[in-house]
Amino acid sequence: MVTSANSSSVTADADEAISLAVVEAVSVAADTPVLELPPLYDAIDPDVLDELFAGQQAAERITFRYAGHLVTVHGDRTIEILDVDEAQTCRST
Repeated sequence: MVTSANSSSVTADADEAISLAVVEAVSVAADTPVLELPPLYDAIDPDVLDELFAGQQAAERITFRYAGHLVTVHGDRTIEILDVDEAQTCRST
C-alpha cells in the first residue's frame, strides 16, 4: 500500500472481492477497525461494485464517498483512498 499524509493506494488481488478490498483499504487509511466502519452499502451496492470489477470487462473506474473518504476504484483493481477534507482542499487550489 502506498500512502501519503491523507491518501493511500492499494491494488486488490484478482481473487479478492473488490468490495472487501475497499473496506479493508479504508480501514487502514482511516486507522479504524473494519467493524467500526459504516456498512459499505450505505455508500454503494457491494454486489454491483463486485460485478463492475469482475472479469475482463471491468469498468474503467468509479468514484464514491465512503466513511469520510473519496474512494476511486480503477479497472486494474487499484483502489485510491483520499480523505474527503484533503480532496476538497485539492479542488479549491
